[in-house]
Amino acid sequence: MNNTTVEYLGKVRQDFETSPFWKFAGLQTKKLEEGDVELYLPYRPEYDNVRGTIHGGMYMSILDTTMGMLCRSLGSDDVMTIQMATQFLKPVVQESVYSKASVINRSRSTALVEGKLFNENDELVAHCTATFKLK
Repeated sequence: MNNTTVEYLGKVRQDFETSPFWKFAGLQTKKLEEGDVELYLPYRPEYDNVRGTIHGGMYMSILDTTMGMLCRSLGSDDVMTIQMATQFLKPVVQESVYSKASVINRSRSTALVEGKLFNENDELVAHCTATFKLK
């Protein structure tokens, strides 16, 4: 594990923000501190499903990215999602969303993490837990 210095967090930010998925999705970092990550996803019509609401896959993608970035912020150079369970609580129609994550439990090699997704009115629209492999 690395120390979570400003330099290290800068590398984490760079790793995520230069990834092809990040650019494709249009994600933005709102907060990146040790153990505290918040991401923002501006609305695009391309995210909509056949019902005219944001596709659940986008919910899961932003949550997975937020939780993975959180694990990296704690000093793990390499993280991988092992398992993820998501509860879809409310549809989002033509709104931007933001996400937050927190660690529930952490060992040397894994982390159990909680992710929350909110709409523009700060209403919880999805909740998930995931297990990450830490290296």
